[in-house]
Amino acid sequence: MMTTKKRRRLRGHLLVVAALGMLLTACRPPGAGELRRAEREIQSGQFTDAIVDLKDATRILADAPLATQAKAWNLLGLACQDGGQLDAASKAYSQAIKLDRNNATVMYNLGCLRCQQTNYLAAIDYLTTYLTFRPKDVQGYLRMGAALFQYALERPGLERSRLLEAARHEFEAAEKIRVTPEAANALGVLRLQGRSPGAEAVHVAATNFVLALNRDTNFAPAMLNLAIVSQEYLNNPKQALRLYGEYLAENPAPPNAKQVAKVAHDLDVSQRIIITPQPARAPEPAPVPKPLPRPEPPVVKTNAAPSTPIAVTPRPPPEESPPKPQPAIAPPPIQVVTSTPPAQPVVPPPQVQPQPPPESPPPRVSAPPAAAPSPVEAPPVANPSNVVPAPVVTDTNAEPRKSLTQRLNPLRWFSPKPATRPPAIIAPEPPLVPPGSRYAYPPRITPIPGNRVRARDLAADALRARQAGDLAESIHDYNDAIAADPTYYDACYGLAVTALEARDYATALEQLDRAVALREDSAEARYTFAWTLQKRGYTEDAAHELGRLLDQHPENVNGHLLLGKLYAEKLKQPRLAREQYTQVLQLDPANAQSANIRAWLERNP
Repeated sequence: MMTTKKRRRLRGHLLVVAALGMLLTACRPPGAGELRRAEREIQSGQFTDAIVDLKDATRILADAPLATQAKAWNLLGLACQDGGQLDAASKAYSQAIKLDRNNATVMYNLGCLRCQQTNYLAAIDYLTTYLTFRPKDVQGYLRMGAALFQYALERPGLERSRLLEAARHEFEAAEKIRVTPEAANALGVLRLQGRSPGAEAVHVAATNFVLALNRDTNFAPAMLNLAIVSQEYLNNPKQALRLYGEYLAENPAPPNAKQVAKVAHDLDVSQRIIITPQPARAPEPAPVPKPLPRPEPPVVKTNAAPSTPIAVTPRPPPEESPPKPQPAIAPPPIQVVTSTPPAQPVVPPPQVQPQPPPESPPPRVSAPPAAAPSPVEAPPVANPSNVVPAPVVTDTNAEPRKSLTQRLNPLRWFSPKPATRPPAIIAPEPPLVPPGSRYAYPPRITPIPGNRVRARDLAADALRARQAGDLAESIHDYNDAIAADPTYYDACYGLAVTALEARDYATALEQLDRAVALREDSAEARYTFAWTLQKRGYTEDAAHELGRLLDQHPENVNGHLLLGKLYAEKLKQPRLAREQYTQVLQLDPANAQSANIRAWLERNP
């Protein structure tokens, strides 16, 4: 039992603690709480609330030391800049500079703001001052290089060349301090500046873009630049389509997503099935009457060597390799990386001449809603020699990534780096089966329904993994979804499409067979099944599946087109091919292959 003396001693201790707490509270400088709260709000993206708190802080700190006041005004400028109030941000930064002219952070933020306002000359001045204070900061050199590059594009002739060379020096200086994807990508962009970059410049630029992606597999600017170079210079449409798909899968969507999607769509259309018209036969000449026999002239022997014709390697006919879309500007646009507030592309993405759209646009795989995942779209019609292009994907449920402004401004230099996308695992293209082979359909098994809710969640995880490029994880999650509910069509079809991207055709065929068994009227699954069968060389089985597709969906243009090609080129049945091609022209007179189809029909009456 506590005695009276002990109670008095305890009460005294409590009074001392309370007094110390009041003393510590009273010693806290005014406005410090507002500053800390505003910093947290800026970090979490609550810029409006941060602006209110920082305006209060600047009033409270009117009599504080100049460096403390400058910090409050700098934070206010940063909150206004991130909140889109650029004029207010400029005034706040200017006030901070008046209070503390040696504040390097304010100089950097002003340089970033002037870049955002496209006042690159002023940005260069501020960033030059910043680098005098922080000569070992990689972000300062990256920002300076980007500002010089953007300013060079506005200047003519020799001045432009001089500024581009200065930008290259800045990016190389950044590389010496610390390797980054931004510097590698920017150096690749600089190699392509000029009216007609040579093969060596293109090779070095592509190597730099690959290097940037090796450093950060999720670095979108290098992804887009390598896609453009692959399409325009390297004649590698497969790689370009895959990279366009990965670029458009970024979340949030890039600001030029619509333009890039159109370029990818037109490239995809140009890679679709090509109907090869037979060359026109020259008319046989009229018979010439035989002349009367004449005595043969004497043979005169000479030492002259017979003339040798010059061998010229012909280019493939346009029907075999359709011309790729021509950009409206040259050289092709390349996006340069900027470090802080939001990155501005060097020039807009390539604008291509419009082409007639196919019956079905390139596939788009949408992220499933929380209640039920949406079915995965079918792969596009593709040339049998091509890999199925990666579809354009948009994951609306993924956690939003931080913007460049959030990642690279001085307030958040030391924030943890976001997770990068793992590289996709793509198997080598397997050889075709021997001619005349038939597909061994697996035995029909009546599936037993399982846990559909669990299967939906796993399928949603699988789709997100596929959109992130992790095909192995996506296949694993889809298999788990099928194990949870073997009757879930979306999981079977999603696994088939993912397996196609990984070139695992055995798994794709098995799951497509299961998908059409679960949903026999599915045009997407039946067409994809037929497309995969002909891709592997099972021509007769592909024709059989296309026949079943057209019995259920006689208006399916792609089905008629693929079946006509099989009849014309593989099964050697021109009469049946003519029927299918005629159906294509009736259903879609403006089809991208209509000219080739009409040419083929003329040659095969």
